[in-house]
Amino acid sequence: MNDERLPIHLKLIYGFGDHPINVALVALTMIFPFYLTDVVGMRFALAGLVPLAGRAVDAVTDVWMGRISDRTTWKAGRRRPYLLIGAVPFAVSFAAIWSVPHIESKMLEFSVYVAIYVALSISMTVVAIPYQALLPELTSSYHERTSLATFRSVSSILGTLVTILFFQKIVVWLGGDSAAWSMAGITFGLWIVWPWLPIWWTTYETTRATTDSVLSIRESFRLLGENQSFRRLIVLYTLGRVALDLPMALFLHYFTYALGHREYFEPVLFVYLLSVMLSMPLWLRFSRGRDKKTTYLYGCVGWVFGLLCLFVNQPEWPFWVILLSTALSGAGYSAADMIPWSMLADVADEDEILSGERREGLYVGVFTFLRKLAGAVGVAVTFAILDWVGFKSAEGNSEATLWVLRGATALVPAGMVVGSAWVARKYPLSYERHREILNELERHHAEREASSPAS
Repeated sequence: MNDERLPIHLKLIYGFGDHPINVALVALTMIFPFYLTDVVGMRFALAGLVPLAGRAVDAVTDVWMGRISDRTTWKAGRRRPYLLIGAVPFAVSFAAIWSVPHIESKMLEFSVYVAIYVALSISMTVVAIPYQALLPELTSSYHERTSLATFRSVSSILGTLVTILFFQKIVVWLGGDSAAWSMAGITFGLWIVWPWLPIWWTTYETTRATTDSVLSIRESFRLLGENQSFRRLIVLYTLGRVALDLPMALFLHYFTYALGHREYFEPVLFVYLLSVMLSMPLWLRFSRGRDKKTTYLYGCVGWVFGLLCLFVNQPEWPFWVILLSTALSGAGYSAADMIPWSMLADVADEDEILSGERREGLYVGVFTFLRKLAGAVGVAVTFAILDWVGFKSAEGNSEATLWVLRGATALVPAGMVVGSAWVARKYPLSYERHREILNELERHHAEREASSPAS
């Protein structure tokens, strides 16, 4: 088992891959729904279906891309080449989704946005799945994987900050019309494309790549479904991410209509993300010598507290009260954000004992598939409910309607975080269990080498 610490430059450069991914995801989750309803003029029900239809297709490709990556036998590697292959289509499709000209037919307009969303999601998948599957190949250390996941999470938060602070400001600086939205998309498309070359150059892959799988597709998924650790991990992660997706999709509407303070949006999000980022080194230190589920559970406590504060916030409350509750929520969420990806790397080790193959790509693909599908369904259902209760992007919504908006933004997500923590209580892959798995894998590798014809 390798407990050596990785060089800091490798952690920094590898971790930065989550930055362009999160720039795109945050723009699509937080700004794009508002763009569709308040700029394009699309109904809430249709606006919620755009990401659902796009993600439904994309979610299938996540699993497909994971399996392709696992079975790739190129000399250049089975993960890293895809970082270069998908980078340019990723950036171009991101720019395109903000550049759709006005279309009279509402159904044609809806179809065009869905088609571009699908193209963007697929191109993002081509880089994201192999990139995420690289983590367990860079180190087998239980705690160094948490460190790598922390660097990824910090760069992810930086991506969120860049998007929140600058995307809409660029639109305003350029005049606020459709051409301004298009230029903002192009600007961020250029920002998305550049990190992938240094990541490809700096990272590496292990020599344990699977060249010929002996498992059928059905057998592969059967073994995956029988992995108790993965089942618990996917449930706790999916609940947690939906609990993030709902507020992200509704924050602009929440601050604009529920609180009546549109100007709070940027500073509150800035404080939230800053507290997430600053708390991560503290959680990393806290996690040393502890099981990962313990760190996750502590983080969920602060996250739930902040969401409950968000639910009861009143327009007349002092601004500092909102900022304080936001900071506490961010500190809790930071642990819940970085830990699951570190857990997934350990699950891939356990799977090698069950399957005899390294299948990080398949696990990452299924992990991302279920997360995206659940998030898209959650947002679509929520937008449909808001449409059903009569919520409108204008003044004059009833008090009951605004409380539905509050509940969808905060109370429902809080319940999901509680459910995620409940599932995490019995997550079985502790530090000691992971040591046993690595020792068993070392024995298997030694036996395989001893019995090979070359030996």
